Amino acid sequence: MKNYHFLPVFLALLGSYIALHFYSSAWLARNFFLSAVAARAIRIIFLLLAFLAPFTMFLRHRYSGTALDPVCIAGYFWMGAILVTGFTFLFSDLLALGLKHLLSPSGMYFFRAATAAFLAGIIPYAVYNGFKPPAVKEIRLSVPGLPAAMEGLKIAQLSDIHIDSSYKLKLFSRTVDLVNARDPDLVLVTGDLVDPGLTCSTELGELVRRLKPRLGVYGVFGNHEYYFGYEKSLACYKDFGIRLLHNESADVAGFRITGLGDIMTEQMTEKSVRAILEKDRKAGFSILMSHQPVMLGAIAETGDFIGFSGHTHRGQLFPFHIFTRLFYKHFYGLYRLKNSFFYVTSGAGTWGPPMRLLAPSEIPLVTLSK
Repeated sequence: MKNYHFLPVFLALLGSYIALHFYSSAWLARNFFLSAVAARAIRIIFLLLAFLAPFTMFLRHRYSGTALDPVCIAGYFWMGAILVTGFTFLFSDLLALGLKHLLSPSGMYFFRAATAAFLAGIIPYAVYNGFKPPAVKEIRLSVPGLPAAMEGLKIAQLSDIHIDSSYKLKLFSRTVDLVNARDPDLVLVTGDLVDPGLTCSTELGELVRRLKPRLGVYGVFGNHEYYFGYEKSLACYKDFGIRLLHNESADVAGFRITGLGDIMTEQMTEKSVRAILEKDRKAGFSILMSHQPVMLGAIAETGDFIGFSGHTHRGQLFPFHIFTRLFYKHFYGLYRLKNSFFYVTSGAGTWGPPMRLLAPSEIPLVTLSK
C-alpha cells in the first residue's frame, strides 16, 4: 500500500488550530475588559488546551482500551468547542464592524453578551446531534435502463462511523437496529468503520454480524482503515463477515458490485481507476463503492454505475461545510453524471468531536426502480 503523506497538511492545520485558541482568548479579554492578569491567565489556559486534542490523537494512535475514553472524549469535545467558538467570535467581530456606528457602547456590550449566550446554546445542541442515532434517509431512485435483477433492490449504506471507543459501540448497536428494522437486500459499508484506538473486539464483531441483509454485507476501506493498519483492518473485516472489495468486483444475484481502494490514500490516478473499472466492465448498471467522492466524472465515462461514497461528513460542523466544498466538488447528496448516479452520504457517525452542526448523520436507504 502507498502511504498518504499528510504531514504538511497536518502541520498547517495544527498551526491554524493553535492560532484559533489565541484569537479566542484575545476576544474574551478584549470584549469583557479582563484585567491584564486575567487576560494572561486565560491565554495560558487556552494555549495548554490547544495541545489536548493533539495529545488525544497521539493516545488513540498508540493505545486502545476503554480506560482512555474519558480523556479522549474530553479532548475531542474541546476540539469541536474551540472550532465553533473561534469561528463564532470571528463572525461576531465582522458583524461588529457594521454595527459599531449603529449601537451605543452599552448596545455593543449586549451584542457581545448575546454572542456568548449563542455559544452557550449552540455547543450543547451540536453535542446532542453528535450523540443521537443517525436518521434513516429513504431515497427512491428511478434509473432508466435498470436491469431486471436490480428492480426493487433495497440498499442500506453505512459510512464514516469511526468506531474507536465504547460509546461509539453503543451508538453503532442502535444503528444496526435501525438498519435491520428496514430489512434491506444489501448493506454497503463505504469505509471509515474502524479507527485507531479500537481493538476488533468480540462485541464489535457480534454487532456487525447482526446485520442480516438477504444478499450480504460488502465493503471498501476508507482512509481511516489505512491509519488503523491495513492488515489489521483486513482481519477485522474478515472477522466481521464483510466481503471486502479492494479494486475488484463480485457478481451478486445477477448484477455486479465493484469496490475501489481509497483513491487518495493509495494515490491512484484517473488512469489506474479507469483500468480497474474497465477490467471488470459489465454491460448495464453496476454498483460501485468508493470511499472518497473523487474522480466521479472519469468513473462515469467508463460505464453505468450506481455509486456510493462518503468521507465528507457534509462538513460535520458548520462552517466546515464551506471548506469541504472547496476540496470536494461532489460534497453531499445525489448526483447524476452521464448515465451514472452517485450518492455521497454525510455518514452515520462522527470523527473527532462528538458533535454535528447543520450536518445531521444518516443511513441512506436507496430503493432502485426503472
